[in-house]
Amino acid sequence: MSRYSYVYAHFPFCDVICHYCDFYTARSKDADQEAFLSALQKEATSFVEREKPQLAALYLGGGTPSVSPLKELKSFLEVFRNHLLPGAEITMEANPNTIEKDRLLAWKEMGINRISLGVQSLNDHTLKRLGRTHTGKEALDCAKEIRSLFENTSVDLMYAVPGTERNCTLEDARKLVDLGISHLSAYHLTLEPKHFLYSQLPSDEFASEQVEKLSFFLRDRGYEHYEMSNFGKPGFRSKNNSNYWRGGAYFALGPSAHGFDGKNRRWKNISDWNEYINRINLGQSSLDTEEFLSPDQLQIERLFTSLRTQEGLDLTRWESDFGFSLKQKKSALFQDLENQGLATLSKDHFVLTLKGRMLADEIVKKLL
Repeated sequence: MSRYSYVYAHFPFCDVICHYCDFYTARSKDADQEAFLSALQKEATSFVEREKPQLAALYLGGGTPSVSPLKELKSFLEVFRNHLLPGAEITMEANPNTIEKDRLLAWKEMGINRISLGVQSLNDHTLKRLGRTHTGKEALDCAKEIRSLFENTSVDLMYAVPGTERNCTLEDARKLVDLGISHLSAYHLTLEPKHFLYSQLPSDEFASEQVEKLSFFLRDRGYEHYEMSNFGKPGFRSKNNSNYWRGGAYFALGPSAHGFDGKNRRWKNISDWNEYINRINLGQSSLDTEEFLSPDQLQIERLFTSLRTQEGLDLTRWESDFGFSLKQKKSALFQDLENQGLATLSKDHFVLTLKGRMLADEIVKKLL
């Protein structure tokens, strides 16, 4: 049986390329999307014939996959039709200015059952700072339209944006909760030092305050703060992303996509979409680089991903996978972190509190 129950497909084309984005993207107006989707379908067909997977989740990310032509997108999704488990989550990433009701209905008919909408903010001033081309009203109207058709709707927000008020992200969340949005993601804006906005980034204290307010507000309204940047109503956690945080296997399709075999092999596909198409059409591999992680590297990844989550680090699984008890090795540190209100130890799970998760990087360094 295939180890791959999760597939990520990267669609590199965007209607607008944001200045803060560090993913591989290309402008959709410059692309031959039909040729790209034909190549992506060939790669997907080869994968399912070889692996015969039973998929719990298929994630169409990018880029902006919502700009894809409907006929070719439908053909791509048909490749997986007989490989989906009951209740499989099929997610489409979208931007507000790429949404039309007819497209939403077409996606639903194709089997897409979850929309992840990249709003970032409902504040016009903040949107301009981020280089987004939609307005706050347009984004809110779009979210409302999507929610009327898809119960499983997620909206991305961004906090700690230069020039924003302290309650800006909280007010955005309040409006989205009123629409009945089932899932929210809130990401800390991070920039390279050479970026023109880097010197204007607010303090870590400002960012932490925004997250804390957001967390208390959403938990009071029935959302689970199940991962540092993610909040979902019960039953609406992202299956795809939850698999990443558990260290599960996932297969990568498309240019610049990253995959992991669930053991120690990680790989990345070539980034250039033209070269990707050429390779696939010639029957060649799309592989660009691969690495085999050492036990030390796997331990680091396990700590960083697990400690971001509500369930925390499974110490029984750690001992089984790595051959030693972290609880015994770091017992004094565990106790100290509990005394400081940064963590709890319950049923062999080491879990960081919200305050602890905000200091996760420093805590992981101490655990290594």
